[in-house]
This record gives sequence, C-alpha cells and structure tokens, in this order.
Amino acid sequence: MTVDSMMGGRPPLQAILWDIDGTLLDSEPWHQRATLAVCRSHGYDITDAQYAATLGISFPDFYARLHAERPMPVSFEQWAGAITDHYIQRIHEVAPRDGAFALVEAFAARGLRQACVSNSGRRAVAANLGYMGLTHFEFAICRDDVVNGKPDPEPYLRAAERLGVPPEACAAIEDSPTGARAAKAAGMLTVAWPQHAHLVFEMADHVVGHPGEVDWDALCEMAGDCRRLAAD
Repeated sequence: MTVDSMMGGRPPLQAILWDIDGTLLDSEPWHQRATLAVCRSHGYDITDAQYAATLGISFPDFYARLHAERPMPVSFEQWAGAITDHYIQRIHEVAPRDGAFALVEAFAARGLRQACVSNSGRRAVAANLGYMGLTHFEFAICRDDVVNGKPDPEPYLRAAERLGVPPEACAAIEDSPTGARAAKAAGMLTVAWPQHAHLVFEMADHVVGHPGEVDWDALCEMAGDCRRLAAD
C-alpha cells in the first residue's frame, strides 16, 4: 500500500492533538468518584451503572438531567466547581495511560507540534497539565474557550487555527466516541484509543489498542523526516 493511499490524500502530518481525560490520563474513574460524591451530597444517589449510562453527554446536559428529575439546590457553576475541587484534591492519585507520555516524547522527537483539546473546564485542564508536567504541549483548548464543546468540531478547529496548521494535517487521539466525532467532523485524522470495549466508534479512522499501532512513519515521512517513531 502506498503512503498516498494510507493517508487518503491527506497532506503530511504536522500536529498531534490530544484529548486529556481518559486519553493521556486514566482520570475517568476519579472524575466519576468526584461527580458521584458531589451528587450524593445533594441527595442524588447515583449508582456506578447509572453514571456509566451518561458517558458521552456533556456536563451541562448531565446537570440538566438531574435538575429535571429533581431541582438541584445549587447552580450548575457551583455543582461543577465542587466536582472540580474534589477531583483536584485527589489528582496525585491519577495515573497516565500506559505508553501515553512516551508517545508524546516520541512525537516531539520527530518534530510534530502538539496541543491538548479537552471538554473539561479550565481549572481541571490547568490542574491536569500541571500534574503531567509535559513540556511539549503548546497550549490547551478547554470547554470554556468555545461556544460548542465536543462532539461539535469547534474545539478542534480552534486548536488547528491557533497552531496555524490545516485541520487535514492534524491527527487527534481520543478515547470516546464524542471526542472522535468532533475530531472527524473537523477533518482530522482520528485515532480512537478506547478504554471500554463496548464503545462504538462510527467516526474514526483507526480504533486501536494503543496509538503506537498506527503507522505514524508512513503518515509523516512525506515531510522528509524518516526517523523511526517509537511505538511504546
């Protein structure tokens, strides 16, 4: 198979855009614990199974569902802020996903530009970036930076614009169908790296057990850089 056919007519890859929660960091269980703790403090006894059924919907929509069931005694901002506080207090317990940080370093060694695109709020994103301590991300787009969060393509389009890189020359790495839909709608090469086997990705170019499985060399070599990319 030629490089052209593998790339589907795309230009050489110039940038990698990373989702954070569930992709760079195995943080979803900690967000779940924080959310359930705050909900239970307000009398909403949500089970793990009920929470799992909400995966993929936006935080404001989740709050709206709870409020429709029974009026929430605090505003969305207060509710979300308390969840973020709870998560940040325990962020030192969050682990990176296996091989994620090594791949960030490998992309940097190749000369690919990198940034983060998250559906989380600014405080959670800033806490995650500080905790990871990686120096290769030029910036992060968070939910507060856009009008429409994922699955709308706006966050990814905003990141490409800020980089000054065409969306078609960007690859996005995501763990959720919501994020993959956003990246694919933005015109980016979309790599889904799910943590849950039951998730269905209708909008992804690759669904992988690890993003190192993708032939990044083929995607990049037309730029004239033939150094091998570490897959671990």
